[in-house]
Amino acid sequence: MLRSDLDKMKTTMTDMEHGLSTCSDDMTALQTTVGKLESAVTSLQEKCLDLEGRMRRSNIRILNVAEGPGSASPTAVSKLLREALHLDKDLVIDRSHRSLQPKHPSGKPRAIIAKLHYYQDCADILRRARETGPLQLNGTTILIFPDYPPSVAQARSAFNDVRKLLRGRDGVRYGMYYPARFRITHNGTEKQFQDPVEAMAYVKASISQLAEDG
Repeated sequence: MLRSDLDKMKTTMTDMEHGLSTCSDDMTALQTTVGKLESAVTSLQEKCLDLEGRMRRSNIRILNVAEGPGSASPTAVSKLLREALHLDKDLVIDRSHRSLQPKHPSGKPRAIIAKLHYYQDCADILRRARETGPLQLNGTTILIFPDYPPSVAQARSAFNDVRKLLRGRDGVRYGMYYPARFRITHNGTEKQFQDPVEAMAYVKASISQLAEDG
């Protein structure tokens, strides 16, 4: 009787060991599958972001233009850009509209998003706006920026404090690679950062200290 019970227990334990082994194999296979899916999702997200960025490549975002009937039409935007930037030609605007964000409680006008027909016109507008600084039109300051995807705009704006710290320093050049890789060139040495915290630490430890010592 005792031997029979022991044999049953051994059989049960063997079955349990086999079941646990199978379960462990299944978990390992599942973890491998999840890893592959995570990698695929990341790749798709990057491709979608790249595609969205390319679709917005000829877009500009115009701030502080008073709202009113037809104020965001392609004709109105073309006229606005010609006057604000003192251009000698009318620009071809494929389409333009106000930002879909709800109106600000203070009454601040929503941004105008305009798609230029020619990318070179878009690049020229952004260059002129950057070099000229804030633009004045009918007593109002007009700001013009690239129309980046929201996630890219947020990532780029995270470097604003670093920009402020570097602004005006002799021997320092800085800029941004798309989508959000910050470049600093100092005394012939170039550093690139994707983390604004690391960029700030580098500036404070190297460039700021050198400026103080000088």
